Amino acid sequence: MLHTQNADKTQAAQQRRPDFLPIEFVVIGGATSGLSSAIALTRVGHKVTVLDSAASFDETQIGAGCRIPPNATKLFYRWGMEERLRKWSFKSRGMLFAKCNDLDVPISSHNWEDEVLGETGGDFLMIHYDCLRRILAESAAEHGAKLRSGCKVIKVTPDAQRPSVTLSTGEVVSGDVIIGADGCYVPEYHTRKLLLEALEEEDAEQSTGMQLFNAIVPDSALTALGDKSIQQQVRESGKVFTWYGPGYGALGFPIKDPKTAEPMFALFVYAAYSEERVSVHLSTREQLTEVLKGRDPRLVKVVEHAERITSIPMVNRPFLEDWVHPDGRLIVIGEGAHPIPAGSLYAPGMAAGDSAVLGRLFAHLHRRDQIDFFLNAVPEIRVERVKSVMRAASGNIFAVSLPPGVADDGAQRARAVRGIQELSVDGMSAEPSAEMIQAVESIFAYDPDDEADDWWVQWGLMQERMARLVVEDTPSVHVNEHSAQS
Repeated sequence: MLHTQNADKTQAAQQRRPDFLPIEFVVIGGATSGLSSAIALTRVGHKVTVLDSAASFDETQIGAGCRIPPNATKLFYRWGMEERLRKWSFKSRGMLFAKCNDLDVPISSHNWEDEVLGETGGDFLMIHYDCLRRILAESAAEHGAKLRSGCKVIKVTPDAQRPSVTLSTGEVVSGDVIIGADGCYVPEYHTRKLLLEALEEEDAEQSTGMQLFNAIVPDSALTALGDKSIQQQVRESGKVFTWYGPGYGALGFPIKDPKTAEPMFALFVYAAYSEERVSVHLSTREQLTEVLKGRDPRLVKVVEHAERITSIPMVNRPFLEDWVHPDGRLIVIGEGAHPIPAGSLYAPGMAAGDSAVLGRLFAHLHRRDQIDFFLNAVPEIRVERVKSVMRAASGNIFAVSLPPGVADDGAQRARAVRGIQELSVDGMSAEPSAEMIQAVESIFAYDPDDEADDWWVQWGLMQERMARLVVEDTPSVHVNEHSAQS
């Protein structure tokens, strides 16, 4: 484990330019985006302090299951976390599908083709979020980041030279750049609001009329299903169990207990929501059972064993076009910049991608006047990428982010359901489908490091040449020492 981490640090150091300029970053938020950015920046030589309001980086208030796509695991492996991630996760081999309210329809399935998925350089992993966060925090600390828990931010002050963060204790933490990785779902988040206010834009929240019940279920609940075939496929092959229907949907997948590594079952249930409040709140087993009346009895049976249930209202928020504050060196990344529906497959990949681009660009830093140039390059590279992923994933059953019945658009739902119906019951076919290949090529094989490198070759080196021309064209001032003395 340590050998892998040290090898990663050595490789990053070797890639650093000889005139590299290390600067100080202050990251607000210690979730996936914040910790990923800390790793990406420290591994190339920058100083990073992460401020998080939680009491610890080992546990979270809303701990639940998390699916990590290959485009994210590829980066995490590259950053030295492969051994730990494999130890604390299950590798997904495919998906099982069943209708929520049509009990006579047999389950269909698909298996990931190893040859096709191998092109991504990563794996589909299923993990408890507490485990993922703990591994990211360990890696960030090992790379040299300073992690501070229990830090309640009350004010963020952008500045063109030395932006700062004020804590509830009165302490002011300053740096050369502030990274806003405090999201937009769990209060209190600051940087997205601050940026929108500066841009005179509204953070419009539009309810989808849906909620996500996020629950942890003991592994014994799979035994209660009474279906040995399903138990075997979920437990041994690590398949994601997906129920779908009009306005309803659920995802279930195996994970490991963050303390004992014993198997558990993560469950996402999407159902109608009519309350006005849009904040995350605790729910009960009775409430969850009530919304599933008349649905697949296998799903209901699993829900009867659910523990630690949270309700997350699903709200649409606008993506940001500008991520950098106009008054100073504050950049918003992750879900604060591009809010993705709760429980989405793509949140970890987007967070890791934003962070990778930051680290790759700032590895070239050797003058302070490059800081703003690099900050503005991040959304230039990432905004269209985020949009293109969400378009490519819409209704593609091999890139399913949410259960098909939960898709916002009717055409997307129809396409997804059609894709399920075309799957064979055993998931076996002679060749990978066109949709599987599309999902791999357009989403999971993407490498943000490559895109950042392309940007550097096309635009960064151009700025370097222009800077040298300015220096070379500056007229020299010759002082006649004799005249000066006289």
